[in-house]
Amino acid sequence: MLKNRANNNHKFKKIIVTVDGSFHGNFAARYSFIFAEAWGSRLFVITVLAKKMGKKEEEDASLSVEKILEEAREANLDAEGVLLAGDVVGAINKFVEENSIDLVMSSTRRPHRESRLFARSITSTLMSKLPCSVIGFKITHPGRSIKPRKILVPVIGDGYKDMERADIIESFTRKFGSEITVFNVNELSSFHTKRLDKPDKDRLILSGEKKIKSFVDELKRRRINITEKIIIGKSAREEIISEASHHRYDLIILGTTMRNIIKRVVSGNPVEEILRDTPCDVMLIHFK
Repeated sequence: MLKNRANNNHKFKKIIVTVDGSFHGNFAARYSFIFAEAWGSRLFVITVLAKKMGKKEEEDASLSVEKILEEAREANLDAEGVLLAGDVVGAINKFVEENSIDLVMSSTRRPHRESRLFARSITSTLMSKLPCSVIGFKITHPGRSIKPRKILVPVIGDGYKDMERADIIESFTRKFGSEITVFNVNELSSFHTKRLDKPDKDRLILSGEKKIKSFVDELKRRRINITEKIIIGKSAREEIISEASHHRYDLIILGTTMRNIIKRVVSGNPVEEILRDTPCDVMLIHFK
């Protein structure tokens, strides 16, 4: 396991983590401690007191700020608690702009309209509206301590933000010695998969290895030990869910782009199904 050390020159110097009074929100907030510690970041623990909230909800949200702030300071993190008021997205956006925030972290804790966990949620809106990077979480087992021993990292192979994604992974490997599996799926219909001979399969596996090469090379440059898995399957979504379910992963790290956020407002999208059907925590990362 690599020795833990803060990177005070990291690009994410200021991080917001949002809490809302829920147990899931508090648990997700503790993920921010890992990154603030690894990167030497200043942490803002924020809740927004919206007009529609009742007195009990306001009290719970305020107590969440106090609780997470106390835990952050006990962990020797540079942290500050902030209470905002008004529209949630608007208030956070204003604070982000006025304080030059680099990263916002938020949790999706319950199904929204039409049983959606992500589409049209506060988290997806933050990703589309804020001028900074956003990380969203789905917490599956809020009673467990955060020690992800096995992490699944599905990679399409688009070369999207390899260094930033590697920063996330490195934070876990330094602190927990996490096992990392980089996962790529060559999507092919069941009919065509059955007709593949060995040379065709080898060619597709090699194609998958080339797609993820830049990301794998970045991880290896940091001396992060990884396992590569190239799968030929009908659906990337189904293969990710199957891999996570059968091999007992603790965390899935998914990258998302603005184009995909817009597409994911429709029902039946792969992110919704991964969030709903995987038996582990899921982290959605959207870098600006």
